Amino acid sequence: MLHRPSAPAPFLLLALIGLLVFNAETLEGQTPDRGEVRIGITLGGTGFLGLVTEYRRHDWGGELTLGTITFREIAVAVAGKRYFGDGSFHPAVGLGLWSLTAWTEDGSGSILILRAPLAVEWNMAGSHTAGLEVALNRALMVNRLDPEDDTPANRTIVPIPGAYYRFGWTP
Repeated sequence: MLHRPSAPAPFLLLALIGLLVFNAETLEGQTPDRGEVRIGITLGGTGFLGLVTEYRRHDWGGELTLGTITFREIAVAVAGKRYFGDGSFHPAVGLGLWSLTAWTEDGSGSILILRAPLAVEWNMAGSHTAGLEVALNRALMVNRLDPEDDTPANRTIVPIPGAYYRFGWTP
């Protein structure tokens, strides 16, 4: 059975989207850049193995990750991130949603999770980037395999680590 998300979760996501759209650096009269598109792979995090694409402009980024844990389910995650620093290492914080849907012989189930990624990435050479991330995850809604099971989603915050590699270019 689906459970409604807690009240602060949608407001936090809307606030992050607002920050991404209302980027103060763009309003200061600086020449706007075209940003950077990055694609890569992930290990851990929203799945054992995943593909990620990100659009990054100035110190802000939006990413879409498609992954799987055991190849019997699909994970889709979206997140906005704020990057900090000017050197080779860039810490980042973000907020997003992660949906995981699994199929079994008895049916399917799904879960919607609020995630707050905390990351640090290393610009290795030019457009090549490696990163480590720990996402703090909290269940919002759950659709259990058993339709009679109306147990609410566990509200515990669960940290899940991951690593990634990304290659970027200016479109």
